[in-house]
Amino acid sequence: MTVSPNSNTTVPSLTKTLRVLGTILLLGGAGHTVGVAHLYFTAGLPETNRIMLDLWVAEAQLLAGSLYLVASRGGTRSHALVVFGAVTTFGFAVPILPLLVSRAPVAFITAPIVYILASTYILAGLSRSKRARSTQVG
Repeated sequence: MTVSPNSNTTVPSLTKTLRVLGTILLLGGAGHTVGVAHLYFTAGLPETNRIMLDLWVAEAQLLAGSLYLVASRGGTRSHALVVFGAVTTFGFAVPILPLLVSRAPVAFITAPIVYILASTYILAGLSRSKRARSTQVG
């Protein structure tokens, strides 16, 4: 994929990362939904706050994963989609991390940390590419 200096297309080096992280987030959201549905079916419905939290986690994963996958295809608004995907990821992973650290097994702590680090990497790559293109143009 070529990137013209004034375009807003996806950076080629980030395309694979966006696809991989988007797929992981979508699978994580689907897995979370299936696991929670199974838990609710077998153990009964918990309190409303727990249900809302589980919905929020699934929604954030599915939304961020979708944004990253669409951004990986390129197009005129890819950069905006990447930023919105990262903000969505940070918006659910950062606030939930302290709770997970204090209560959950390590397996549940790993995914949000990976999501935060990968989204930070993607934003840094996006920033570097914008800076490089602005120096080429100017």
